[in-house]
Amino acid sequence: MKIDPNKLRLHILNMIYEKQSGHVGGSFSLCELIAYLYSNYDLINKDKLILSKGHAVPVLYAVFYELGLIDENELKTFREINSRLQGHPDKNKLEYLHATTGSLGQGLSIAIGHALAFKLKNLNNKVFCIVGDGEMQEGQIWEALMLAPKLKLDNLVCIIDYNKFQSEGPTQNLENLVQKIESFNWIVYEIYGNNLRDIDITFKLIEYNYEFPVCIIANTKKGAGISFLENTNCHSTSITEEMYINAKKELDYE
Repeated sequence: MKIDPNKLRLHILNMIYEKQSGHVGGSFSLCELIAYLYSNYDLINKDKLILSKGHAVPVLYAVFYELGLIDENELKTFREINSRLQGHPDKNKLEYLHATTGSLGQGLSIAIGHALAFKLKNLNNKVFCIVGDGEMQEGQIWEALMLAPKLKLDNLVCIIDYNKFQSEGPTQNLENLVQKIESFNWIVYEIYGNNLRDIDITFKLIEYNYEFPVCIIANTKKGAGISFLENTNCHSTSITEEMYINAKKELDYE
């Protein structure tokens, strides 16, 4: 099943507008990557995806809806008390999630544990971990970046959502990111993360990796897909009625 990134944006927009709560910018920046991953890998039954930047979980709820794993009524319970669809991923509430995240900096360490377990069990499964560029300022991320190549986890793919913004402004001190990560013996690709063709070419290349983990630095736009949100600090922007109407027009879903 090929998933349309703009359909994911529509579901995210509806959830956040109806509840007037949630993180739109970092969810929108991931729509192409999430659409591609769930269209091309079995992330429900075989492989795993760890969303370290847990505040972007609306994009996962949107893809679960597109896959028929949750229905429209449940989608409307986003962020409600006792809902399975909490504001950050809770794997104890929703079985399609592989980690409870949101405390930033922890996801890559969790992903290393899953990847190592697959190796010890001789399973040919992949683990994908999506890290926010803001949480790259957490020391635990860099400790994990040092460990994974030592363990030769060629089944681990770290994707950095490099949208250049964090909660309170631009991200800091991420210059020479390719060289920094390569220095730890990762195989590094830099792509445009809102372009499906670029994503497809790169993910076909990583199938030929046989020794070290892969890091994909995905240059994305915060708020990608909506002109008045793109490349702005729309981390947890409230969606007004006017913004909602105009956004739906841009997504061709009036």
